[in-house]
Amino acid sequence: MKNIIKRSSVVAATLMLLVSSSCSQDFIDVPAQGTPTLTNYYDSDVKLDNAANGLYGLVWFNMNKAGYYGITDVISGNMYAGPYNDFGKFTDLSFTNTASYISDSWRSCYGAIANCNAYINGLPTGVGPEVSKEALNNALGEAHFIRAFSYFFLVRLWGNVPIVENTADYAANFVVPSNPVADVYKFIENDLKFAAANLRTKVRGSNYAANAHVSSGSAKAFLAKVYLYEKKYDLARAMALEVINSGEFKLLGGDELPTKSFADLFLQMNNNNEESIFAWQWTGAGTYFDGNFSNTTFAPENRLVETTYSAQVAPSQDLIKNVFEDGDLRRKETFMLPGDYYPNLTYAATLAVDSPYLLGYTFNLTDVPNGVQNSGAGLKKYVIGKENLPVTGKFNKPFNGESSMNTYQMRYAELLLIYAEAVIGSQTGSTSDALALKAYNAVRKRAGLPTKATITFDDVFRERRAELACEGDYYFDLGRLPFAKAKAILEAQNRGDKDTPKHITITATSLLLPYPADDLIKNPKLTEVVPYTFK
Repeated sequence: MKNIIKRSSVVAATLMLLVSSSCSQDFIDVPAQGTPTLTNYYDSDVKLDNAANGLYGLVWFNMNKAGYYGITDVISGNMYAGPYNDFGKFTDLSFTNTASYISDSWRSCYGAIANCNAYINGLPTGVGPEVSKEALNNALGEAHFIRAFSYFFLVRLWGNVPIVENTADYAANFVVPSNPVADVYKFIENDLKFAAANLRTKVRGSNYAANAHVSSGSAKAFLAKVYLYEKKYDLARAMALEVINSGEFKLLGGDELPTKSFADLFLQMNNNNEESIFAWQWTGAGTYFDGNFSNTTFAPENRLVETTYSAQVAPSQDLIKNVFEDGDLRRKETFMLPGDYYPNLTYAATLAVDSPYLLGYTFNLTDVPNGVQNSGAGLKKYVIGKENLPVTGKFNKPFNGESSMNTYQMRYAELLLIYAEAVIGSQTGSTSDALALKAYNAVRKRAGLPTKATITFDDVFRERRAELACEGDYYFDLGRLPFAKAKAILEAQNRGDKDTPKHITITATSLLLPYPADDLIKNPKLTEVVPYTFK
């Protein structure tokens, strides 16, 4: 199948990918030298409960630093970048399969898979005798969840990809074919079912520190999302409703938590809040690979960041003008317009090194030397400003501009919209079902918008974009549409700045990304597709 950038005919890719313990090692080298082995370290439930910590952050660093937003929100038209950095090539779709954002994302996914495989294959016989079966099952559930999540990323970005269950099998022969999309989805389903059956159940409470790891409800919520992508609407509806009825998650600013708001989702002090189903975890303190770069990448000016390279991306003209209804409270928390005031943002009074910090930031283009790439606006979501312990929750000065703000991968608001869409049951239908309306309207009410008595697929689709803008989902939503419809949406977008409109023409036949060029050189079988033999 042709894709958004025509796949190279150069010989196919290697599966030599990053692992959590190193950003330069190949993924077959697990565990890394000096890392505790399964047989000599996991000798208690406490140690085992922390075993998967690296799967929530370190393995995703290279993707999160830049590639994650380039291959999702920039390609999809939520974000804009001019021809000044690598993001610009994703604005006009001039990128090729040599782009680092593509290879970094591929390697992050397979690095996570390699680590998950090490746990899945080694823990059952490698833990100490004092470890309980419940703790072992939960750890295995986490590994199956992260592996499923990784393959869900891969299959939506590249389509056919190799399924690797035992990384050690490929140490001697890493030249392997890809497996078909249908088999990858079946593998994802199996992993999430295992995770749902083995992970602990947990109702999210106000002790946010205890909410960082996924639970059985997280696996069920993600399974509902996977079913939706497969158009298995009855299964998606049933699974989503099961999680909704469980009370495990809540909507910040909704009826159950009315003292909080949509804005509260993006304060570090609210990491792992009641709405968070699964998030990448960052510390932002100490080493290069521990933090989230979103504040640095998104912030419209250097006075809001700890380094000197802010505003690498900006809101697109399409996001600014065509996504949010009048009165939508999410608009201001997604992007800044001149005159917008943010009482919780701390910024430097001047660009001097010793400049004092001020609390309460007003966005004005006169204060932004580079004009935020002439977009006329600045990104707000994930922008947390300078060090500000009482509000942001930073406990020390960020390392190299990194922060400890989580990166959401799924929120309860999305699950509510999944349920509403699954009840509609097609991309041409509508519904006035009471429970579907309750779920859909809960998201709109929090945004300050009027409720609706009947909803269509297009209503839910638009609501998803407004709710999840700049969180990496819109590109995948476009991929769920008939290609002709997605193509028309992308070509209609203004992909220029506020003074110079620009449109793209898509000649490909899908929105899939090309396999990374360096991997294509090393594995001559990657472009072959062979049915997977399930164990």
